[in-house]
Amino acid sequence: MQYHDAKLLATAANKAQWPPESLPEIIFCGRSNAGKSTLINALVNRKNLAYSGKTPGKTRLLNFFTVDGRVIFTDAPGYGYATSDKASALQFEKLIDPYFRERQALKGMILVADARRVPNDDDISMVEYGRHTHKAIIVACTKADKLSHGTLMSNMNKIASVLGVNRKALVPVSAMKKQGIDELWAEIDRLIG
Repeated sequence: MQYHDAKLLATAANKAQWPPESLPEIIFCGRSNAGKSTLINALVNRKNLAYSGKTPGKTRLLNFFTVDGRVIFTDAPGYGYATSDKASALQFEKLIDPYFRERQALKGMILVADARRVPNDDDISMVEYGRHTHKAIIVACTKADKLSHGTLMSNMNKIASVLGVNRKALVPVSAMKKQGIDELWAEIDRLIG
């Protein structure tokens, strides 16, 4: 796989800390244990660019990574653990909502979903953020290598149905086996033009 030049650009707890809008941006959202950080690391062929810990839900801020000087990946806090109580859910909303509504450079969202799980209300809410703000939505179905081909196809149909997205918006990936990474990059390239 081709090496991608990637580095942390900024970490932001609020709008004042967002970096200047200089490149198209793609936000990565997903449940705390869906493999979001692992996927970002696989996309840039690095082991530890995005923090991937043993305890899910550690990311509490927006982390901006510049990649190849042509796109910014924004790593959002994982939800589930991050929104397990009302105070955490409100903090998550205050972080995410302005970014979706006000960030002109934001071209789309990659919803990271475990291919083995049916989407929950939090996943559906994230897709709604994308829809209401007219952002393109790609669903990266992670851990695809853990399922047989038939089960994976069946699960992807269920995921598309529950989220109300076109089946073509789903990309099965395995960060561990580097499957689907090139296909996901092709979708990212399409979004950023």
